Amino acid sequence: MVTLFQSFGNFATGQASYRALVSKKSRGKIVLTEKGFSFKSDKDGILFQLKVEDIENFYLRKRFKLPTIELLSNQGIYYSFYPHKKENSSYTTSKKITEELFRELTRLTFKGEQPILFEAKGLFWKANLTNQKPNLLKGVIFLTEDYLSFKPFKLETVHQVKVKDINHIFNGVTKSSPDVKIQTIQDEIYSYVTLKKHLGTYSKDKAKTIKLYNLINQAKEYKVAEQLQIEAEEKRRIEKIIEMFKVSNRLKLNMVRIALEMEEKDFTMKVFEWAKKYNFVIDGDNLIVNYETMPTFLNDLSGDKHNKPFFNTKVKCFYCGKLIEFMAKICPYCGKENK
Repeated sequence: MVTLFQSFGNFATGQASYRALVSKKSRGKIVLTEKGFSFKSDKDGILFQLKVEDIENFYLRKRFKLPTIELLSNQGIYYSFYPHKKENSSYTTSKKITEELFRELTRLTFKGEQPILFEAKGLFWKANLTNQKPNLLKGVIFLTEDYLSFKPFKLETVHQVKVKDINHIFNGVTKSSPDVKIQTIQDEIYSYVTLKKHLGTYSKDKAKTIKLYNLINQAKEYKVAEQLQIEAEEKRRIEKIIEMFKVSNRLKLNMVRIALEMEEKDFTMKVFEWAKKYNFVIDGDNLIVNYETMPTFLNDLSGDKHNKPFFNTKVKCFYCGKLIEFMAKICPYCGKENK
């Protein structure tokens, strides 16, 4: 198992007091792996573990002048913890190390099964129609194949935009440094600026911001190509179904399922919905269609291109057999390259 972060630190549950947060009993080893967060206390050897899927939210907060991460589980329980700057001190912590742990935690929860294409500390704000000064948030910017995400340091909120929902991408300018603006299909406008540390202070990073702009464009182009290929596959399936029903209005259920390339469980559930909605008849192992409702059925089957397609866009990996994204070149489970 890959260890993403490891350090001595302090850990406490609930809204801990200063004494509880810095006590020797709360001292131990913080470990973050691809599976989740764990803490083992030095004094009594008690091991606490929290899976990735059990993490609801987290943010940075200065508690009793200590840079601390506060985490909320999906059971509604709060936890407070911070890494040590020095191994044997409960009182000495570091903002830099705590932010490093925060970024690893953010990376872990945002990544899922997709590789991270871009990551940087940065600023984020939403454009407004008034002349009011925008609310600038400082945090971490992440880009994957599916999402452009921003996690503020000091707020519980998380901002995510689906790459496929990005309508326009602008390389804007704020003062002497560029920013990336995106406009979504919902006509929302958001701005992103990357930051770098220089002489103890943060400044805008022009090179990284341009890189972010280029990568968002590439991710968008990939999604457009992916959608076109999905639509072409949907069209091919529907044409196959039309040719089959031209011959007969009575077909074997299994033949229809194979033609639509659907999982058996999904098809079984759907075919009864079709029978009720389009006045089809299920006669044993056969599906008898109604030619009067066939045009509506085929139209609905193709799906609205602005919504999630009806067809499952996942296919089985040629090597391990697990379901992966249709356009995935590398299987996230076995690591093999798929054709």
